[in-house]
Amino acid sequence: TLAIGAYRMATRHHAIVTRMSALQDIASMDVLCSDKTGTLTTAKMSINLDMIWAASDKAFEVLGVNSRTPDLAKEQKKQLMLMGVMSANADKKDDAIDGAVLRAYDKMSAEWGPDVAQKKSDWEQLKLTGFNPEVKRTVATIRSKSKGRNLIVAKGLVSKILDTESGGKDSGELQWKCAECREDPSFAEMVSKKDVEMSSAGYKTIALAIGYEGEDMHFLGLLPMIDPPRYDTAITIQRLMDAGVEVKMITGDHLNIAKETARLVGMATNILPGEMTRDASYTRDELIREAGGFAQVLPRDKRECVLALQRSYNLVVGMTGDGVNDAPALSAAQCGIAVDDATDAAKNAAAMILTAEGLSAVFGAVVESRKIFARLFSYVSYRMATTIQILLYLSILVYAFDCALAPLYVILLALLND
Repeated sequence: TLAIGAYRMATRHHAIVTRMSALQDIASMDVLCSDKTGTLTTAKMSINLDMIWAASDKAFEVLGVNSRTPDLAKEQKKQLMLMGVMSANADKKDDAIDGAVLRAYDKMSAEWGPDVAQKKSDWEQLKLTGFNPEVKRTVATIRSKSKGRNLIVAKGLVSKILDTESGGKDSGELQWKCAECREDPSFAEMVSKKDVEMSSAGYKTIALAIGYEGEDMHFLGLLPMIDPPRYDTAITIQRLMDAGVEVKMITGDHLNIAKETARLVGMATNILPGEMTRDASYTRDELIREAGGFAQVLPRDKRECVLALQRSYNLVVGMTGDGVNDAPALSAAQCGIAVDDATDAAKNAAAMILTAEGLSAVFGAVVESRKIFARLFSYVSYRMATTIQILLYLSILVYAFDCALAPLYVILLALLND
């Protein structure tokens, strides 16, 4: 029964179990801690061209755009998008960020006129330092063919683009603090407010700064990106909750983005910052139990959430993940779930591997595993009932009617009864 059930889960519900005992954990799962990007959402970022925000007119003067430029606001958006493309890797169209930037630029070229593409032809990319989790930015060196000068373009996390020493000095080759921040102490606060405003509407922001080699860096503005929920997420979450499985969102994204996504898919919106899980105490465990999820978490925070729910409340916990950093949380959960396109490390630590995107495969696995154990329970109940019936009947024959039974009959009865 277990083997047939595991086969059905793999073929019908796109969920492969890595060990038979996982079927019991899936069937009895109380809480599912789900990642947001790629699981609840499509992981296909798109940029809202109308919401592109230009922060400083002075920064655009470096690109030759000033108050005398016709249709200034639109021209600034074009330049922002152009700098975003020039700091992207054109070969990584499948990358979440660079892919969204490249698609948005193509859309702008098609809708806003051919001059967008003409501006790009004046620039060539000389060097690109890719994104890594420590420096949280990409830095490109590009050259203007008409001016013959090299321009540095930085794209990444808002705080790190404003000041690379924000949160501590990192190992990035280039370090700077934007000229606008030095000249106006309130500039960073103004940018932060705009960032919060966009994130409250569900947008993730990418900041851009530019500066000629050897000169000050200038903050250009923000590109608002949105990762829409999957079409089946809301109904799947509702089905999971109807099945008695509580779903919590555990994500590294901004708190406001997490809250907006939770609202869109029908999850609890009382989502808290991940830092609130880091000080061990009973109050913290109670907070984890009551919260609808956590945002801006580190990989170790995911593991702490799992352990708190297990130890303090004796719950069966499921956890989704896809990266190497998720492996400790996946192995700590009774039902670790490696999502589609997960790394080998995540798959090795997981009890179940999904071969389709989204949570619908998880719901299918929960239903199928419960069917398996319902069948097992029905079989055991039937065997116990028939065994009691036979024993009672034979006992009456032997003790009440003093009827002798040949050993061969008892053996045949035992064999045929199975």
